[in-house]
Amino acid sequence: MNHLNSAVVAVLAAITLAGCVSSRPAPVAPSNVAPVSEALTWVRKDGQSGRANPALADQFAADRATCVQAPGDNAALRAAEACMGQRGYALVPASQAAARAAEYRRMAGY
Repeated sequence: MNHLNSAVVAVLAAITLAGCVSSRPAPVAPSNVAPVSEALTWVRKDGQSGRANPALADQFAADRATCVQAPGDNAALRAAEACMGQRGYALVPASQAAARAAEYRRMAGY
């Protein structure tokens, strides 16, 4: 009888372990990384916007012309990330741009 109980326990343990191995959780992308298809955009690290400030808009246009060699896609923007970062811009998913700008404004004391 004891031998039968040991066999049942061993079978149940094997089934349980097999279930653990086959049910791996799906990988989750970090929250600060945009999905491959999501557009990226530049946000000033001080949170200011060039929409209401022509001087900032002009500065952004000049910085972008200097740094971004082939505008139009995320790969070109990523290639320019270090250059634009030195000029005070962060590359963020477009869906997070407003929230990131607000965070930068708060950190800068605006």
